[in-house]
Amino acid sequence: MTTKYTLKPSLQEKFKGIIWKIETNNINGVIAIETRSSDNKEAFYSAFNFKTGEKLFKEITVEDSWHWSLDKAYNDFVYLHGYISEKSPEHKGIVALNHHGTIAWTAYNKTLETVAEEGLIIYNPTFQQKELELADAATGKIVQNKLSHYTPLNREMYFPETLEDVLLFPAEIEGTLVGPVSYISYNEKDCYSFHCTKDAVTSQVLLIKKDHNTLHKEILEDNISKLNPEPFFIEENHLFCIRNNKREIVTYFV
Repeated sequence: MTTKYTLKPSLQEKFKGIIWKIETNNINGVIAIETRSSDNKEAFYSAFNFKTGEKLFKEITVEDSWHWSLDKAYNDFVYLHGYISEKSPEHKGIVALNHHGTIAWTAYNKTLETVAEEGLIIYNPTFQQKELELADAATGKIVQNKLSHYTPLNREMYFPETLEDVLLFPAEIEGTLVGPVSYISYNEKDCYSFHCTKDAVTSQVLLIKKDHNTLHKEILEDNISKLNPEPFFIEENHLFCIRNNKREIVTYFV
């Protein structure tokens, strides 16, 4: 449910499973999403352009997908990682998906450390002493061994903070406020998220205002049992939020 004051989503996608993880690539405006279905123990991967709404691929899977997870989105690729074992959180293995969702290359004996301006920073997790290597993002081929320096990507992501002053709370709070009010000022817009209970129903609300005028107000989740501590984030002038019982991603240009 929304009010008549609505911003038009630049991206709006629903999924069969629960949204588990999100990664963005600010350079080309790609958002990669991992969703999971506990019913059949499957993980799915999707990628979109969050600026245009273009679908690159949606809900594709890989062999033994439950034991793979989204790692990074970089250039025209989405990277997955596996684990050393079912009982260990340590990563091992790389699967690279191209912009069609097809496997471009794999490296099951390597681990992705991070992505940098130079390319992929990887290492062999079986070595006792970690030795970083530079790999080509498109092929996985090693470009440089024993890498000592790389240039981190320049990312500007903004997250709301808890609004402490009650006098600054928005007047649009209906019912009883439950938990904190999350807030950030961005591009002359005031962005809020809060939970409130009315008629024994607790809802999470997203509110965007400018010059004290409501631009957008919607219920992200209705009739919820626990609070969502991470309501939204902003990158590249786009606000990202999850709604519909964690089965829908929406972005708004702000």
